[in-house]
Amino acid sequence: MKKMIVIVMVLAFLLSGCYINKEVSPSEVGIQLVRNKIQDCTGAGVFTGWGLWDDLRVVSMNTLTFKVTDPEVATADNQLVGIEITIQARRNGDCDSVKNLLTNWSTLTNDESLTNVITATALEGIKVGTRQFTLAQLLDDRNGLSGKISEGIEQDAAKYSTGIINVTVSNIALAPEYSKMMQDKALLTAEIDLELRRQDVIKQKASNDRLEQDQRAAVLAQKLFAEQAQTAVDVEIASREGKKVAANYQVYLDNPAAYQLALLDRYGTIFGDKSVFYFLPTGTDMTMLFGNNGMIPVIK
Repeated sequence: MKKMIVIVMVLAFLLSGCYINKEVSPSEVGIQLVRNKIQDCTGAGVFTGWGLWDDLRVVSMNTLTFKVTDPEVATADNQLVGIEITIQARRNGDCDSVKNLLTNWSTLTNDESLTNVITATALEGIKVGTRQFTLAQLLDDRNGLSGKISEGIEQDAAKYSTGIINVTVSNIALAPEYSKMMQDKALLTAEIDLELRRQDVIKQKASNDRLEQDQRAAVLAQKLFAEQAQTAVDVEIASREGKKVAANYQVYLDNPAAYQLALLDRYGTIFGDKSVFYFLPTGTDMTMLFGNNGMIPVIK
């Protein structure tokens, strides 16, 4: 009987408190309690508490990553879409935050419970955030939507000492008919872009052809200008030569005697220096000058 009483007392002692070589990892924060009242926080290490009502609670500081999906939510222009977001969250590691978590939100030291609470807030945030965007805006600005969702989650998570590290819109599911319309639009846009590029090639070729023609025209214009200049020079030279010739022979028009002298000089060149020339008055009978032998008598 006494042995049974001792065993019961030992078990009661062991169950009522104390802890031996309890480890706190680097990704955890330890909370020391006495009679379930928080005394202090510990970092990583191995701890032992010998008090009858001593206890050590360990709270994880690991980052939780999970997805939240709402399959049907309305946009500002009443389009129904499915939204999937990815959330990263972590409990705050400072002592005051951990004390707050254990005192007021002790169930959220469990990762699954914390994930469920954040998920509920996120679903509400998805509805409120999506409603602020038209479908076109939503597709163009996923970061804007993730920012709106983050605002609501962060405000709520601060109450239970949890930080929201990141919220990302990982998928926007469109209604089948709208998805088909977007595909048709994308195909049409691609065809338009292809045609525009083809037109650009044609325009560039036309521009290159015009440039080549302009360059050829410029070369021909320069050549024509040079030829015209040469012609003008040749005409000027011919004009000056003509004026010189005219000036040289003007004396013969003005002075008949000079003309006769020049004529005799030419005759001398033709017939030789010993030739004899006779100058007869106009109307002279040439037959009277010939002798019986048909020779002109020469008086020396």
